[in-house]
Amino acid sequence: MIKLLNAGFTRLRKNKLFWLLTLFSIVLALFMIYFRYNDMKAYEDTVAVEQLMFNYSTIIGIVMSIFTSLFLGVEYSDGAIRNKISIGHKRVNIYLSNFIVTTITSLFSFILFIIVVAIVGIPLFGGITISFSQLLMTLGCMFVTVIAYSSIFTFIAMMISNKTITAIVSIMFTFGLMMITLTCFNILNEQEYVDEYTMINGKMEVREVKNPKYPSEEKKKVCQTLVDINPVGQMIQLAEGAANIKVLPIYSLGIVVIFTGVGLVLFKKKELK
Repeated sequence: MIKLLNAGFTRLRKNKLFWLLTLFSIVLALFMIYFRYNDMKAYEDTVAVEQLMFNYSTIIGIVMSIFTSLFLGVEYSDGAIRNKISIGHKRVNIYLSNFIVTTITSLFSFILFIIVVAIVGIPLFGGITISFSQLLMTLGCMFVTVIAYSSIFTFIAMMISNKTITAIVSIMFTFGLMMITLTCFNILNEQEYVDEYTMINGKMEVREVKNPKYPSEEKKKVCQTLVDINPVGQMIQLAEGAANIKVLPIYSLGIVVIFTGVGLVLFKKKELK
């Protein structure tokens, strides 16, 4: 395992995609700071630095899906996995080492973004507006969700031998999670009563009526569960400060266990061409 990890991190340091990811994290942080600074000057907005720190979490799924699929996809295209097996490495160790490398890379890009925001943003916008413990708890939950993302995309990359197809499937999967999340949010945000406008004797009158789209309590619970268990939904809730911090890490760890466990079993049986 140690040799596989050393080889993985060595390849990572020489990988152009990794340095593009690093540059992207820095540029994105600076862009967001610049954009919010202009808003502050133009509209006298108050900018919460911690909110800027959380912003990356809402798109990190897309970033990770691209990086993981392309980085691990090369393992198949250049025959690296077959070579590792031929020299005696266990498939379990190969799978886990790839999972660890991609996870640490994803966490590194997120932490780098946070550091840049903190270094540049705090002098411009002031200190953190929430308690330090709350900040750490939120970031901790986000990091666990990043690990869950990594387990999903590692599973996809290790199951599909073609890196192009892997990238397409990973990206489409992420957008699918986004669509589920947005649909559930729309349902959960429905108002129980809405205004109905009617014309009576040439005058417009407004009255409150029951919203036919208002969900039942059972439907609300189902939608909330889908949002909580969904990495995209987790990140959005955490970024907005409206998440159940005690529950989300449990769902994330469940995702890690399920995808990694199933991935190990299937990869052991996978026929390598």
